[in-house]
Amino acid sequence: MWRPQLTRLSDPAFLRTSPGAWNVIVKRSYTLRSHNIQAVLHEHKKAQEKDRDLILKVMGTLPSPREARQFLSKFSPPAVAATTPEPGQPSATTDTTDTTATGFVDSLLWPTDHLALIKLEGPFKKENLAAVANTLVQLQRLGLLSIVMLDNQTWWQNQGPDGNTSAVSVEDQSAEIRQKMMNDMIDVVEEIERSGGKARPVYAGVFKGAEDDMSLAQTLELGQERGVSVRKGLRPLRSCLKLRHIPVMIPMVTSRGCHRVPVQSNKALVALAKYMGESAKDTAGANGTNFGPMVPMRLVVVNTTGGIPLTRTSGIQGPTHCFVNLKDEYNTILDDLDNMNHIPASLAKSYRSDLDMIKESLDHLPRTCSALITSSPSLTLITNLITDKPLFSSTMRNQDPKVMLATTVLRSGLDIFTYRDTLEGLDLKQLQTLLESSFGKSLDANGFYERIRSRTKTVILAGHDYMGAAIVTREGGEARGPDGKRLASVAYLDKFSVAPKSQGIGVADILWKRLTDEFPDLVWRSRSDNPVNKWYFDRSDGNIRIPNTNWTVFWYGPKGLSLIRDYIEISRDIPASFYPPKPAQIN
Repeated sequence: MWRPQLTRLSDPAFLRTSPGAWNVIVKRSYTLRSHNIQAVLHEHKKAQEKDRDLILKVMGTLPSPREARQFLSKFSPPAVAATTPEPGQPSATTDTTDTTATGFVDSLLWPTDHLALIKLEGPFKKENLAAVANTLVQLQRLGLLSIVMLDNQTWWQNQGPDGNTSAVSVEDQSAEIRQKMMNDMIDVVEEIERSGGKARPVYAGVFKGAEDDMSLAQTLELGQERGVSVRKGLRPLRSCLKLRHIPVMIPMVTSRGCHRVPVQSNKALVALAKYMGESAKDTAGANGTNFGPMVPMRLVVVNTTGGIPLTRTSGIQGPTHCFVNLKDEYNTILDDLDNMNHIPASLAKSYRSDLDMIKESLDHLPRTCSALITSSPSLTLITNLITDKPLFSSTMRNQDPKVMLATTVLRSGLDIFTYRDTLEGLDLKQLQTLLESSFGKSLDANGFYERIRSRTKTVILAGHDYMGAAIVTREGGEARGPDGKRLASVAYLDKFSVAPKSQGIGVADILWKRLTDEFPDLVWRSRSDNPVNKWYFDRSDGNIRIPNTNWTVFWYGPKGLSLIRDYIEISRDIPASFYPPKPAQIN
């Protein structure tokens, strides 16, 4: 095979080259360069087609157009996000080539600065590790660059002679754990590279011991039981991100005495999240990178067992918690984990450690950050990039638990307030604003509050700033009709609303979970053309259209079938709460 000979321009042999020979050299050089350029362009085109197929596939699995618009506004270049029209609205551009699927998707293939903290909790089988690595590369192509922290409880299982761990010196324990960590780190980096991504191992320069000076034994004990701090600047991570490489870290601190000592991954992640949360207050860039304050939008735990096991069954379906509001459910879940008999104690301890890590980390990060625990990386992680909601909702009725993925979505959450038998303590003006913004109609406030004041059973409020509300009244119990038959007294969901700014982050599921805890049987109605009805169908045990009206009655609970006639009578007679829309004026 002919190879061009590299020569310097000052080489006398080159200067003596005849014009004809010079033309041959230039022609051969041009031909080689042309072939190289064509090969590079071909590979670039193949990569673009692969990325385009990935984005189209993801966009095709979106739960709703609203969530698609939210994804585009976050991950598209500013020009694309600004010109994306609402459904039914004409596009602002007149260039039809920009509105094609290919052109639009190509515009999304743009590097963004969104970050995720991802903890890989092994040990993973080789094929599972390859799937995880491929997902990390896909997430980067979609605009989410991962900072990976490795974890593996087998690191800490040291074996001395005859299985006696006490026979192993502290120095040998530390060296053995370091070696296990390094091996796992190399495996992950190589899998990411094989999947078409770029990764870099990071094993020093990020973490340090909380104390300034300590012995090796003290540092090793510190790593297992106490805290870790982060070195200022995070230069090793910033260097990786600047080059669009995925940093793969192992939890290793460096003591003042230059001892490199392994620590628990969750301790290191909390320290990193705390540092990142504090850096979010500094809006100035650092070291000339595009990342400035490094603030993750997702905190992810990928393990081999899935989401947090679900033990309570009152109104909730499924093998795992699908969505967790940490402010409201944290203590309950901890109690459940302490009293689980169907899973090993070591696994319950691992879940508790991860739950503590996530809660503490989210406390330091912005409220927009959410967390995910999953054993199904590909579909779950990519879909959660677009929406903060789980693929399956625990509030849906009659689900086959086998269909539900073993995944838990967690948020720092909302304070939930419950008012029983009274409207006292509620800001009725703020509640009116919530209802009107949610329904897009003007509320007959005087008539509505007058009707429910003596009937109020429970009001469930999400957040101090009225992010959502559920209003349940007592209905029925009186005699009606010519035969004087007494209707059953039932719990009626009069209003269920979520503020537009709070939609898509799980507020509706938080409220509905509280409703199912409070009421084993519930009935409500909705206009038959209400676009929210699909959500209601999934959460009801039955429904029926009220004859000669535009209302559909929904219910859940064991008494529903025996009370259908009462449900219809009660729902038919409740007056509308909103003013009818004003007729359009004709100019």
